[in-house]
Amino acid sequence: PKTDIVFLKVHKSASSTVMNILFRFGEMHNLTFAFPIGGGNQLFYPRHFLARFVEGFSPSSPRRFNILCHHMRFLQPEVHKVVPSSAFYFSILRNPVKLMESSFAYYKGASAFSRVRSLEEFLRQPYHYYNPTDGDRHYARNLMTFDFGFNPDGEVSAERVKLMLKAIEASFDLLLISEYFDESMVLLKEMLCWDLDSVVSFPLNIRDSSTKSPLSDTVVEKIKEWNRLDWEIYTHFNRTFWERIDRDIGRERMQREVKALRERQGELARTCLQGMGSVAPKHIKDSSLKPLQHGSARILGYNLKQGLDKETERMCRRLVTPELQYSSALYKKQFAQNLP
Repeated sequence: PKTDIVFLKVHKSASSTVMNILFRFGEMHNLTFAFPIGGGNQLFYPRHFLARFVEGFSPSSPRRFNILCHHMRFLQPEVHKVVPSSAFYFSILRNPVKLMESSFAYYKGASAFSRVRSLEEFLRQPYHYYNPTDGDRHYARNLMTFDFGFNPDGEVSAERVKLMLKAIEASFDLLLISEYFDESMVLLKEMLCWDLDSVVSFPLNIRDSSTKSPLSDTVVEKIKEWNRLDWEIYTHFNRTFWERIDRDIGRERMQREVKALRERQGELARTCLQGMGSVAPKHIKDSSLKPLQHGSARILGYNLKQGLDKETERMCRRLVTPELQYSSALYKKQFAQNLP
């Protein structure tokens, strides 16, 4: 199994669920994480990543970490300094239309969104609200482009798009697609030589559907146009994703693997969860399992069954612990000797 991993955590793209998978694998195999200095959940985002943002990194004795997965704005030469050169690089993408709808609900406080009532209103005259010099502008335009380290306001010429896609392909071994999450996990498992249980998960940091609004065709087209660079990234890597499945796994085997993954997930849900699924924040009984609530989104969580034996309880708890709590527990564990 591969143990040296860089995951570029792209916003609002099922990346918290992927992070839970990496946290669990790292914890089970006693791996080291490249944590932000002082803990926390972002590597000084939205600045470009620098090696010195990592707790325990020092240029004089370049210590290598196994897993780098916290929010960062990608900058490969700096990433190279903190992980082994053989590390496996991957990320996950999401349809920019859904991504923008989610971003609007989640980052309602961002400068570009704070003065508008709806996404439609914003898209009618985006430059009325959007200022390319605002420090949080990236939440409102080409968010994936930004996270990969590029300029979200760059011109959309065929030449520029080609260079950007080439650069991403040169840096990353695999790009997953969040709309095909189960297929993505099967592909990831294959590439990392992991077993099925390592990639099983329950969806984390997801929104209650009551805060989601259907979008008209006009709005969908406007979103694609406004996020043209993201759209180019997404359509290109959605295509190569399926090409890779056809080449490395084949559709029939993929169907069997996805079925096995879903069956195992169902089994774990029956073992671990009260009521089998996610619940609204106000119904989460254990406060340590409550996810952070953000913007106008209502983020769902889980209740564990009572009376589980110790080992099962520990396994189930790992599956449903929200990102911030899990990260903080792993940070304390890794730096236990340094903490006062």
